Amino acid sequence: MNYITEGLKPAGMLRFFEDICKIPHGSGNEQAISDYLMDFARERGLFCYQDEALNVLIVKEATPDCADKPALLLQGHMDMVCEKNADVKHDFLTDPIVPYIDGDWMRAGGTTLGGDDGIAVAIIMAILDDNTISHPKLECLITTGEETRMEGAGKFDYSRITARRLINLDSEDEGVATASCAGGMDLMYTLPTDRIACPGRPIKITVKGLAGGHSGADIHLCRGNANRIMGRLLAVLYEDTPFNLVTISGGNKRNAIPREAFAELYVDDPKAATAILLAEEAKLKKELSAADSAFKVIVGKGAPSEGMLTYKDSSTVINLLTLLPDGVVAMSPFVEGFVRTSSNTGVVTTTPEAVQVAVMARSSSDSEMDALTLTFKRLAKALKVEMEIEDRHAGWDFNPNSKLATDFVEVYKETFGADSTPIVNAIHAGLECGIIVSAFDGNCDAISIGPTLKDIHTPDEALYIPSCEKLWTLLLNLIKR
Repeated sequence: MNYITEGLKPAGMLRFFEDICKIPHGSGNEQAISDYLMDFARERGLFCYQDEALNVLIVKEATPDCADKPALLLQGHMDMVCEKNADVKHDFLTDPIVPYIDGDWMRAGGTTLGGDDGIAVAIIMAILDDNTISHPKLECLITTGEETRMEGAGKFDYSRITARRLINLDSEDEGVATASCAGGMDLMYTLPTDRIACPGRPIKITVKGLAGGHSGADIHLCRGNANRIMGRLLAVLYEDTPFNLVTISGGNKRNAIPREAFAELYVDDPKAATAILLAEEAKLKKELSAADSAFKVIVGKGAPSEGMLTYKDSSTVINLLTLLPDGVVAMSPFVEGFVRTSSNTGVVTTTPEAVQVAVMARSSSDSEMDALTLTFKRLAKALKVEMEIEDRHAGWDFNPNSKLATDFVEVYKETFGADSTPIVNAIHAGLECGIIVSAFDGNCDAISIGPTLKDIHTPDEALYIPSCEKLWTLLLNLIKR
């Protein structure tokens, strides 16, 4: 069999990655790759277990020189994000990923490469396949559904794991160890509404030109949230002259800071309402960052409607949008400049029967998420709106006494020189470490590392091949430690 990585190092890791590319393994389509991993383990006489969620656990006993060392858990996920360019013909359910070498990078032809997190699976397989490596007992967990809602990690029976040290292999920057991540919670507010006849004159308000961004990675930049801004505009107008909403909408995804929002309403005096709204626009422009310099508020004539919300329901919608926690809620006391807790008013929609507001909250502290959840619940009770928590997964709080994080720094310097600059950081986004550490009631030392990947989740995804050899060397030395 010919490999495009022939002659490149580490040979085993890169070859296994190419093999993985041949197996379709998008989220929700993991049966084939899960079975492949089970066959791999059986062929080598290793204990293996596959659960109903298709998670796979493979165990390799310690080498004699490491028999007295505690077990180590290696972990990654087998599913990938399936994205392609519009002009590319590719069926992710049946077609293999076709990688190619571009200088020092490995890419795919107009599709995602699946380095996130196929490279972790390849690393684990290469370690399990190599009988020359000294290691303690290795418990290797490869999960499903990480790219959707981390379903696999959430469903696994962790009583099967004895290790209390975890090296997750789902990070994308060689030389960096992540030691904390945010958990997440999706919630939905629903206000059933009554419709009444429409006196007055319709206007439409548009908020646009905001930069938006990722509700985790970019939340610290304090960019304008279109839904929040719309709530403020409506609140200012309502304080002067109560009005009736017809529709309100904004945002597309809970985990994205919304860039645009729209509202249609009936007012007594459109000219006066426009003046109030544009005066508030001028104030907002002075408050927003340079990234939001294209922000604008457009007030125009609205379309006639068969029904509008009551004053009471209109006011409740405004109260919800202005009182919801939004943006940075708390900073970490352990990691300078790191957001520990945040909330994003992600999507607002109107139906003939209700107005709904979808929120995504994040925190690396479960207790702080609990406190934020109480805030969300009390707000729902105070405003007499329905609230449903649709999903929640645990965060992973920073441990300033992490032995693995200390070992990472020491081993990195021993391996690559005292003048090398390993980094231990925290991210305000999700990793399965939060779920796994939580399953052990926090009694698990963990870090997340990996080779360098860029543009993940896009057809431009690329794996930096030289970083694979560095990661491999570091990981083997870390395992020996």
